[in-house]
Amino acid sequence: MRKSILTMVYTSLLLILITSQKTIAADMAAEDTVKKVNPEVLQTINTVLKASYTFDIDKVTDMYAPNAVVTDEQNPYSWNGQLAGVQWVNSVQKAVKDFKIHDFTVNIKKIKIFQQTEEVAYLIVPVEYTGTVNGDPFNEEGAFSFVFRYVSGKWLIKSQAWVPKNGL
Repeated sequence: MRKSILTMVYTSLLLILITSQKTIAADMAAEDTVKKVNPEVLQTINTVLKASYTFDIDKVTDMYAPNAVVTDEQNPYSWNGQLAGVQWVNSVQKAVKDFKIHDFTVNIKKIKIFQQTEEVAYLIVPVEYTGTVNGDPFNEEGAFSFVFRYVSGKWLIKSQAWVPKNGL
């Protein structure tokens, strides 16, 4: 009997220790996270995604970090460096032309997942691309994950990755 009481006490102490550490970690994360997405980050996302269907590469030339990485589902699937965004927009334009997509647009949906500190932001941005192919509706839903870094007084895209909904 005494052995089982000691086992229960030790088990309870262990549970308290494990639970309290999770609470402390969660509280620390909450303090580090900014409550609203930085407006400059949102503006950059809107500009980049608009450029992806207007094909305006001039809008994205200075929005990517020198070591940025962009990935998407069209060949060559990834682009690196400060001009990664320009190269990506050019590849989207080529894909739209090759597939003969007309009235190509993007609908940015509500951002539900984001974390940010004063120097880093991580967001999942759900989007829907629409248009027509041979008169038939074209629709592709998915999400971009973005990582931003605050560099020299400006929020720059460090990474951008597309995941189509059918890939989830």
